[in-house]
Amino acid sequence: MSKYRVIDTDTHLIEPADLWTERLPKAWGADVLHVKWDEKSQSDLWFFDDQPLKGAWTWANWNWKNFNSELHDGSGPTRLDEAHPATYDVDERVKFMDDQGFEMQVLYPNLAGFDWKPFVQHPNRNLAIAHLAAYNDFQLEWVAKYPGRFIPMMVIPYWDVAASVAEIERLADSGFGGIVTTGAPHEHGQAPLGSRKWDPLWKACEEAGLSVSFHTASGDFREMLKHDDDDGLVGGVRVAADGPHIYLANAVIVSDLLVSGILARFPTLQFVSVESGIGWAPFVLDALDKRFQKNGVFRSHPEFGDMLPSDFFKRQVSLNFWFEQLDDYHIETLSLKPLMFETDFPHPTSFHRPTLEENIELVLGRQPEEVRRAVLWDNAARLYGKAMEKQGVNPSQTVAGVTG
Repeated sequence: MSKYRVIDTDTHLIEPADLWTERLPKAWGADVLHVKWDEKSQSDLWFFDDQPLKGAWTWANWNWKNFNSELHDGSGPTRLDEAHPATYDVDERVKFMDDQGFEMQVLYPNLAGFDWKPFVQHPNRNLAIAHLAAYNDFQLEWVAKYPGRFIPMMVIPYWDVAASVAEIERLADSGFGGIVTTGAPHEHGQAPLGSRKWDPLWKACEEAGLSVSFHTASGDFREMLKHDDDDGLVGGVRVAADGPHIYLANAVIVSDLLVSGILARFPTLQFVSVESGIGWAPFVLDALDKRFQKNGVFRSHPEFGDMLPSDFFKRQVSLNFWFEQLDDYHIETLSLKPLMFETDFPHPTSFHRPTLEENIELVLGRQPEEVRRAVLWDNAARLYGKAMEKQGVNPSQTVAGVTG
């Protein structure tokens, strides 16, 4: 049991095979997302009709037969019975949390709202939207048994702004911590992030008190991770090479966000770059600030007022991290307020050490108590306070807090 109160700000709920087949019309048949065995890959896959999407249990890595917190070769479970129940069953998840010492977890998806392309490009708009709404309803059912333990995140059909706003309004007071959307809509054939097309979406979130999460791989990650057979990258080395590509894509997204004018137009709206770490952020902020000044942005774009990109970042953007060691330099350049702890449970990169206590020491070993409490609880509690209060959890109920 951890001696700290801990909110794990990035975990994943492995979707059960019957999530959509039990909630959507039977008349839709194979058009409903379903799981079946695939002979070619020798694993269970998710299918839209006869189109395979991704492994059903591949990302349920924690504590499966080949799991090792300090070594992973890129493989994962191929069948449900190989996956640990804590990755998909709420009772087992809470047992795991209690054993390790997690008080709360923020829940992100693996398919709907994580892998956007099959939904954005689906020929049946209503069917795609219904899948996302069904996932949101499933989440609320899943967490209801244990109030005060989970902060679910709402998925939206972002490409349809009116439908997204309607879903936000439907669920605004249901206990969600925020929405999950893409930070790279142009990679799905949509308008770029800075387009005013998305303003009704940002307005709805701001009015509902919901944060906006850009999880890594929210763009067209399939294109990003294509490999030439001649590159020799297989197994663990391929996974190692792919990681920084995915994380640094969010550095570009945050850069786009900071110069888009969105933060100036919606000054209380909070954004989170999820599972992208913190090491890149000081460089990006320094580069943007210097170019803002050198290129005379204050004259050409008066909407920014006298604020630099780093000022907007410190006011409205949060990051979470799980293997980097937090140094004073990060706090000096980013401030303390944006920094939150995560594990990415139960994905392959999660748990670089066997226990929560060891992972805390891995990333916060050089930091005093007040910093640890801010990163492990206070900063996330400030961000997700509305969702916590909905479940009867007092966000400020902690020992020393630091605002950064």
